[in-house]
Amino acid sequence: MLVSSEPAAESVLAASPTRVRLVFSEEIEPSLAHIDVVASDGRVDRLHVAGDPRDVDAVIGAVHPLSPGGYRIVWHVVSADGHPVGGSFVFWVGARAGSPPPDVTDDERTLNTAWGPTVAAAPLLPALLRGVAIGVTMALAGVLFFMAFAASEPPSAAGDRLVRPLAVAAPLLLALHALAWCVNAAPEHRLTTDSIASAIGSTVGRIELWRLGLAFLALWAVWLVRRPWLALLFAAGALALSGATGHSAAITPLVAMPARALHLLAASAWIGGLLWLLACRALAIERFAREAVRVSGVALWASLIVAASGIAMAAVFLTSPWDLVHSAYGALVIAKVLGLLALMAFGGYHRFRVMPALARENATPSRMVMTVRRELATMVVVILLGGLLAYVPPARSPASSPVAASSSE
Repeated sequence: MLVSSEPAAESVLAASPTRVRLVFSEEIEPSLAHIDVVASDGRVDRLHVAGDPRDVDAVIGAVHPLSPGGYRIVWHVVSADGHPVGGSFVFWVGARAGSPPPDVTDDERTLNTAWGPTVAAAPLLPALLRGVAIGVTMALAGVLFFMAFAASEPPSAAGDRLVRPLAVAAPLLLALHALAWCVNAAPEHRLTTDSIASAIGSTVGRIELWRLGLAFLALWAVWLVRRPWLALLFAAGALALSGATGHSAAITPLVAMPARALHLLAASAWIGGLLWLLACRALAIERFAREAVRVSGVALWASLIVAASGIAMAAVFLTSPWDLVHSAYGALVIAKVLGLLALMAFGGYHRFRVMPALARENATPSRMVMTVRRELATMVVVILLGGLLAYVPPARSPASSPVAASSSE
């Protein structure tokens, strides 16, 4: 949110200001900030914006001398978590006279900061791409984990058929998400040379590039080097870097960033185990049963880590328990919790009902394969909710509506 400005909203200045200074509730990416000064006659002067060297939450733009009259400041910034925010406010030079300047939005491209259709003030396309891209990267890392640390000779053919398309899809989807984020972050929502350069020059943009590079290295390790453990290191690194993006990069990062990284890594082991069981379904029943026991043990610990890290992030991002029922962010958190409980119920059913049946005479893996597929479908829904949650403003930061500053420094 914009918390203060210089000049202040609705203020009357005796002389032209020499600069515009905007202070926000979170750290701002200066390379992605835009400030326009709009005169009463509609003339627009775009300022050269830089970060305030004394305050990472503020940006400054030098102003040419302004004649007496009313002016509107129209701003568009991107916070440290990669989310665009826009707004405007009015001030006067000399005296408060005449009607305020028009609210110039150029087809609402500045104040309407979301690109395309939205859900709970979040851009739908980037959110879906984020969920799918992170989900595929999680699946890749999880399957590689079970391939690299197989209890016995792994089903190499089945494992390769599973991991190779995931290794190709992960960098492609991460690249598509990075492009969608660039478009969403740009004030005009257009992919231009300037917007790409500004995005790459930001902290969020550099993290996106590093994550994409690690995904390509995982692809190289899978297809050319054929070293699952090496590909696992790269894929896990891409997931760990994902902990430094989104809300965790801006809200109590010392707690939120490691919690999110653990959240993603643990979930990757969980989903990877489910996919691994599907890859093992053609094995002899004795060996399939051994793999099921191993996957069940990993999933148990992974679910506990996912739950604990999720609670830690919710405690950081929500200001009170009431936010769970009074905000879109809280509603999505509840939906994810319900999904997690459903996944845990699947795990308990597998552990205490399905797996003991594998020891019976003439047993087959068909029953477990069926329920594993249902668990995977549930996990896909939870992962997509996570992608949307990363773009929905937390209750403590209602960035979905423009906020005018009401005080000055």
